[in-house]
This record gives sequence, structure tokens and C-alpha cells, in this order.
Amino acid sequence: MESARDASRRCRLVLATLLALLAWPAAAEPLRRVRIVGIEGDARDNVQATLSLTRLSARQRAGLSEARLSYLLRRLDDEVDRALQPYGYYESSVESEVQRGPRGIEVVLTVTPGEPVRVRETDLVIEGDAQRDRAVMRRLRTFRPQRGERLDHRRYEASKLAVQRRLLERGYFDAEMLAHRIEVTRQSREAVLRLRWQSGVRYRMGAVRFEGAQVHAGLLRKVVPFEAGEPFHHRHLVALQQRLTDLDYFGYIDVRPETDKAEDGVVPIAVALTPGKRSIYTAGLNYGTDAGAGVQLGLERRWINARGHKLGVQLDLAERRKSLAALYRIPAFDWAEGWYALGANRRDEDSEYVRARISEVVAQRTGSWHGWDLGIALHARNESYEIGQVDHVVEDGQRRLVYPALSVGRKHSDHELYPRRGYSVRGEVRLGHGAIGSQSDFAQLLLDGRWIRSFGPRTRLLLRGNAGRTFSDEFERLPPSLRFYAGGDRSIRGYGYQEVGPRIEDQVVGGKHLLTGSVELERMFNRRWGAAVFVDSGDAYDTRDTFRLRSGVGVGVRWRSPVGLVRVDVAHGLDAERGLQLHINIGPDL
Repeated sequence: MESARDASRRCRLVLATLLALLAWPAAAEPLRRVRIVGIEGDARDNVQATLSLTRLSARQRAGLSEARLSYLLRRLDDEVDRALQPYGYYESSVESEVQRGPRGIEVVLTVTPGEPVRVRETDLVIEGDAQRDRAVMRRLRTFRPQRGERLDHRRYEASKLAVQRRLLERGYFDAEMLAHRIEVTRQSREAVLRLRWQSGVRYRMGAVRFEGAQVHAGLLRKVVPFEAGEPFHHRHLVALQQRLTDLDYFGYIDVRPETDKAEDGVVPIAVALTPGKRSIYTAGLNYGTDAGAGVQLGLERRWINARGHKLGVQLDLAERRKSLAALYRIPAFDWAEGWYALGANRRDEDSEYVRARISEVVAQRTGSWHGWDLGIALHARNESYEIGQVDHVVEDGQRRLVYPALSVGRKHSDHELYPRRGYSVRGEVRLGHGAIGSQSDFAQLLLDGRWIRSFGPRTRLLLRGNAGRTFSDEFERLPPSLRFYAGGDRSIRGYGYQEVGPRIEDQVVGGKHLLTGSVELERMFNRRWGAAVFVDSGDAYDTRDTFRLRSGVGVGVRWRSPVGLVRVDVAHGLDAERGLQLHINIGPDL
């Protein structure tokens, strides 16, 4: 039976339609615009998408007859009511106003959503093993909407899906929904939610089977982060996929539970693998004001044999830096998942104050532990050098250095190339002694930290700090590669590369200690281009008494290129011997 409210609504619309037909000729007029007022946000968008009046094609709008318009207006109440029910509004009403002008018709719809329906009671039950699973029951307790909240069908469906997803994530593969019902009483504007699941048993992790691998299965089993028989959890599969990805052997990795082969509550895990490209060749041009223009060539052999060994070779040729390096790596799993590595490199470095020729062999073990990157290495280095300008050398020599080094670092960011939030920290300790074959005794500590935060969609604050300290009674015998200098692209801008440090006869010879910091504020004008202002300060020094704060201030242009952020800075050292310095650098912030 038709309610009094519905009958009144129908009579009102019929009367309005008759008046419109009597007042205006039946000739077709274009529908120029439909405006919806009274509601905002998603509810308004859903009404807009539901109404037949707003979904007319351009051709239908151009020739809208009076009879057609009248028919569409009669449908408004039902369509608006249907569009707002998912948001908990079951008593909506709409008033329409047809405005005619020389350019056509404009229809203004005033929507009144009415009082929402609220949840009076929730009857949520999970039967089976999941009753004793805290993670599943915790998800059930967060089900929305809860008592007293507006009946929002979107939140209801999202919560229902979240419970079902949590059951699957935790291995309840036989789970099924026995009942799901919403009981709405319009008169009291109340709703009751009734949902019931049967979870069944929780499955356990089974054996892992690898298919398509080009390396030994025994090697891959070492990266499996769980034991057979553990309760199933989807995060184990995600961790396994990430570890296989980090090995960088495969072009395709698919990790999936074989639920159709499960027996006695144990589900086997299948891993389908496709070998990646075995050899990777790289080539690129680069430019930095510290090293000048250059070219980089690289070769990486992603696997040499079925045991998963790797080889990488890198050639870097720049105006003031030349290097050739090779690194052989073997996968390691004993105390931390990582690599054994043996590397060799030859470097020639030339700056205004230093010329060094370095040959080095490094044996190292790296690994990851709870998000920290750990490393232990043994360096054997031979370095010949000249300190001072070419026509005024104040120190020269050749030293053999043998020293172990311990390093620890951590990096986290929300984007690899252009982070809006992130940080990186790294520390290293070096120790050289004659007992292990070094011609110089020393201990050295190095610290590096960076921090990035965004303010709004286009502004970032970047902080950077570096510190180093050397302990040695024969510091003057250490070669330049173990001394500290400041100045340049990634140090104190406004000063030349290695321009800041202790001097002998006005020639920079490097210091025992280092302390520098930087504050930079960056503002992007659009997705690609922006600008920055910055202050860099610090010094390379021998003692506290000789520490002298050097500062550089400047502005720069930023370009977000496909390969990383390009920085072009112009800076002035506040007590530099030269004027403005141009600094160009490409690469990630962290």
C-alpha cells in the first residue's frame, strides 16, 4: 500500500508537471545544465552518476522535449533515494526547479538527505579455529559501522571484505560466509547487522617446490623464511618473493599456495621462476663539478654458475677521476643474508690540491639484519700521491695500508628517486696497524646522516650531516684518501672541491677531523621543475683550536629527470677566496 508520504510526493510532481505543460509549448529545448545542491562529496557524485537526467547524451540534451523532461523529473525521487541509501539515508527528498533562458534549460535539484539510519545492533560471529586466532578476532572487533554509527554500506562492504581477506591471509582456506544480512527499520531509522562465518581449520606451511630455476634448488631453499609445519601466513610468501627478488637472478617470480593439493591441513608452496637476462650492459654520461664530464660503462653477470656467483665490472672515465673496478660475489646465509665478495680496483684522482694513484683489493662480507645493512671488510691498499698544486708540491709519498673496516647503515624512504619522507644513516670504523702489514697505524670513525620531510605537496626540507675523526700519532704519513677535506658538490657548496682544510704554505693538505652540515629548502613549481635555497657549513681541521666554521649560501634549480634529481646550484662561500661557485650534481637524495 502506498504511504501518505509517497502519495504526497507523487501528487506534487504530477501537479508541477501539469503546470509546466500548460505554461510552455511542447517544442524541444536544449538542456544546458543540471545543478545539484544540498549535498556534497561522494554522495553528490553518486547522485550525479545515478540520475537519468544527468546521463543524457549530448544529442539527447540538444533536443529534450517537454514530455521527456517531465518523465525524467518524475523519476527523480526514486533515483535520488536509491543513490543515497548506500550512505545510510533512507528518507531523502528532492525539489526541482526548471529555469529557462535564451541558451536553454537549467535544472536545479535541491536534495535533502534527511536523518540517517544508524546501527542499533551488530551480531558478528566467527565459528571454527579462527575463534582462537587473535589477529582474526581483532579484525572482527574493528568492523564498521559499529553501534551508533551511520549505516554506510561502503564501510560495511569494505569491513566484510577485510575479514574475509584476513581469514585467507592466515590460512583459513575453507572459510565461508554462512550469513550476511542488514535489517533496516525505516520508521525508527535503525539497522541491525548480522554476519556469520565458518572459518574451518587453519592450514600449515608445507614444502616449497621451485620450478624453472637456473641455479641449484639447494641455494634457493636457504632463502625460505619459514619452516614446514608453521601456521600459514601470507606474509611468509611475500618475504620469500622479496628475498628471491633481492638475489636478482630471475625475471619472473610467482609464489603461490597450492590449496588444491593440500592434505591433512598442510598446503604446499609452489614457486614458478623464469631466468632474467644473464648479462646486463650499462653506459651513461655524467657530469659533476667535482669530477667534471665523464662516461660510465658497466657489465654485470647476474649469475656465473649454478651456485649463484656474480661478477660486476665498472669503468668510470671523467676529467678529474678515472677508475676501473671488478667485484666477484658469492651468496651467503650463515649469520645474515648477504654476500661474500672479493673486489679489486684502480683509481686515479686529480683535484687542484691532490693527485693520487690507488690500487686496492678488498675482501668483504655484507648482510642485512632487521633492516640494517652490515658489513665487515679487509682492505689492502697501495697509494702514491702528491699534495699541493702541480708547480708547488708540499707533500708526496707512497704508502701501503692494510686495515679492517666495520660498517652499519640503514635507509628508509617512500620513493627511491624522489623521497618525500625518508632518512639514511651510516657509520664506519677503520683500524690500521703494523701487525697486519700496514705501514701506518691509525683508527678512524666516519658518520653520515640525511633526513627529508615534505610540507605540503611541493615543499621539502633536506638536512645533511657528516662527521669524521682520526686517531693517529703519525697522521702526516697517512695518504690523502684517509684524510678529510671539505668543499664541493656534496660538502660545503660555495667552495671548490677539497678547498677547505688545513694548509701548508697555502696548499690544502687535509685534516684529521671533519664536521659539516647542510640545511636546504626546496619548492617545486610543477611536477618537474623547482628551486631551492640552502646553507652549508663546517670544516676539515686538525684540533679544536684550529676549527673554523666555513659557510656557503646559495640558490639552485631542480629538475626531476627520469634518472633522478638534477641539481644546478650557484653558491657563495662567505669567506672563500673566489666568487660564485657553480655546482651540478645528479643522483638520489639518500
